[in-house]
Amino acid sequence: MAADARRRPRVGGLSTERLVDAAIEVLREGGLEALTVREVAHRLDTSSASLYRHITSRDELLVLIVDRSLGAVRLPRDGTRGGWRERAESLMREVRHVLLHHPLPVGTVLSRPVWGPNTLRVVDAFLTIFLDAGLDAEQATHAASTLLDFVVGSAAIQRGNAGRWPRGEAQETQLDRLTALLPDDDLRGLRAAGAAFTSARASDVFIEGLAIVLDGIAHRVQRGAPPPARP
Repeated sequence: MAADARRRPRVGGLSTERLVDAAIEVLREGGLEALTVREVAHRLDTSSASLYRHITSRDELLVLIVDRSLGAVRLPRDGTRGGWRERAESLMREVRHVLLHHPLPVGTVLSRPVWGPNTLRVVDAFLTIFLDAGLDAEQATHAASTLLDFVVGSAAIQRGNAGRWPRGEAQETQLDRLTALLPDDDLRGLRAAGAAFTSARASDVFIEGLAIVLDGIAHRVQRGAPPPARP
């Protein structure tokens, strides 16, 4: 069963909220490697056993942190002006901003299910955009899942590569050396792209990549949802 972010009863003066606050402090100061149940317990001047009354594992603690952070996402309100594409672009930028600027383990979203009230509200917002655009439930699910995978992956790579996608000067030099050793007719795509590939910045890749994905979704929207299957 996937860990979730449901609130648990207050026990012995502790609360899930205080636990998450302390965990975020550890993340800010020491990064993901420093985040352990023991360290969080130390910050709260209590024992690890006391924390396990609120969480089952470090993984669940990570899920709670992610869900807390996603609560900062400004979701579109009912009746928001603009077409589905404008709403999707705005929500993608908002989610990406939170993923890039909050002290949260973005890789957690990639490596395990994250279910909590704030996370579900973000998922619901994406699904609603595409259902309102006229896609059926299956198409809306595929569109929402694709955008969520894209924005999380984009943020994870940018945070890990100082804004490059996913290359830096060392990687560019290594790539040049490798291509020089290979036959001229090998790696034709890389040779043709050249600096456009090696110097691409994550923010530009996100903007252009999002446009490409939304163009594909727009094609589906224009085609319309398929008729319901006959019984």
